[in-house]
Amino acid sequence: MSYVICKQDRAIKGRILITIVLVFSSAMLFLGPEPFYTRLLFFIGSLFVFGFTTSYKINKDFNNEKLFSVFSLVLFRSKLEMEFPDYISVFSGSFSLDNEWGAVSAIGTKERHDKLVVRFFTDNRKVTLYKTDNYQKALKKAQELSELLDLEIHDATKQ
Repeated sequence: MSYVICKQDRAIKGRILITIVLVFSSAMLFLGPEPFYTRLLFFIGSLFVFGFTTSYKINKDFNNEKLFSVFSLVLFRSKLEMEFPDYISVFSGSFSLDNEWGAVSAIGTKERHDKLVVRFFTDNRKVTLYKTDNYQKALKKAQELSELLDLEIHDATKQ
């Protein structure tokens, strides 16, 4: 294994809103009175936003990247600057997600969720790589990263 992909979460309000827009644009594609190319562009745009994700690609040589993808097809990459960690931590906690973009902020700018997270720790600094509701998924991702980078895993959920 030469890399591990850590897909980032999207806020639930954002997922709900874009699903509504996608359903509306699908209906408008076939039923709308506007010119077809306008309806098609609206549908393609909403499909693009629906499938958009960001991920962290952690490489064995620690030349890491942030990936911007649509339905797992990488459109753009940027360098992900972080220090090499001392250890990996898995723990549970309450975390907030921001809804700062567009119309989503009108239905609330923050939401809180109980999640399990995988983080890199260097001295007293941390970088969150992965969030999930499932303990097994979090532990598996931590084990993949541990194997890739030869690091110790600290499982704070057991304390």
